[in-house]
Amino acid sequence: MIYQCSGCSRTTFETLCPWCHSTQAPSFTEPPAQHLTPLDPSFYPDFQYQSKGFLKDLLGKKKEQAQLNELLNNVLRKYAQLKQPYFTNFIHTVRETTSGAGDVGVPGPRADGVYTERELFREVLIRKGFDELEGLPSLLDKLLLTTAFNSVYSGFARELSRHIGDDLAQTLRSWIEEAGTTFRSDLGLFYFYLWENDISLRGVQFNPDAASNPGTPLMPIHAFRNGLDLCESIYFDILVRRLGSQLEHFNPNRFITMYLVDAMDGFQFEAFLVEIFQTIGFDVKETKKTADQGADLFVTRFGKNMVIQAKNYTGSVGNAAVQQAISAKSFYSCDEAMVVTNSYYTKSAKELAATAGVRLVDREALQGYLDDYNQKLIEMFQAEADEEAEASPEGR
Repeated sequence: MIYQCSGCSRTTFETLCPWCHSTQAPSFTEPPAQHLTPLDPSFYPDFQYQSKGFLKDLLGKKKEQAQLNELLNNVLRKYAQLKQPYFTNFIHTVRETTSGAGDVGVPGPRADGVYTERELFREVLIRKGFDELEGLPSLLDKLLLTTAFNSVYSGFARELSRHIGDDLAQTLRSWIEEAGTTFRSDLGLFYFYLWENDISLRGVQFNPDAASNPGTPLMPIHAFRNGLDLCESIYFDILVRRLGSQLEHFNPNRFITMYLVDAMDGFQFEAFLVEIFQTIGFDVKETKKTADQGADLFVTRFGKNMVIQAKNYTGSVGNAAVQQAISAKSFYSCDEAMVVTNSYYTKSAKELAATAGVRLVDREALQGYLDDYNQKLIEMFQAEADEEAEASPEGR
């Protein structure tokens, strides 16, 4: 089973996060499993029988496990029915997916009259027949995290399917060349995809007992770290080859620098963003230049739609741009919203964006997109040079 850590949001096959555990003192008051949420709700620790001693186990284990199984089956049945659209829509429309200190155990109205979105969502589900949430309030957190995780994994799986090759190194190289440094956090998803789709690659072995035994890792931690070492070696080689290609094929007249971006007007900036996002692998659609409801362009990747507000400014970008992005996200029913600028954002704009879940791309982040864009141009130049070499008499 694959787990997601609530602390660092990384995925792991261990019931104790190897990243968080290496930097924190061990907890003796709380089981490690409470810090990780399984992808499969049937692995939730709430539904696993906890030993109470030999005598009590002998007398009551079968009966209590049967009760837990019945409760689990009810939860899974209702979850399957309500996952669409309730859970998924809640994930996409509300940032608040985890409980806060103000949440109460007993649902319903109370004297202070202040309720979180999560509490209201819990009441919606209870009224739809999800009465287990009254006795297990923490269950909602787990189901929401599993829903979000499934959504991310679904998009990841679609992208990864294009990179599967005949051997592990070839597959990893193809994936890392596109994914970049995200391989460090997504390697768990990579191995889980191989296991779930029964893809056999030499050097990858899974524990056959992991599918049925909670707490049994899908693969040993040392094997996972060996895979991470292989990824780093491949990534290092990719970086070296890219630098060599840049030194050989760099042409200043065909590259875009931030100074050229600064010289663009608003329409040129929007058109250039279209070119950037298309070049680095997004599907892009421009909006009409009038009555766009705060949207300059739409991009799609991993099955998610994102609306983008473009601001080519000399000064700082304020709240208005973030508010436009929020309005456009709601008006066009998009999954995410982003503001992109060649400048920087005011403090209040950052605070509003953080509250509303709007992604901000400032000058430094835009430079990262430019680097990716120029790298794609280098690869295109190299391909053109190779074609010319093959077409020349010397290359025949």
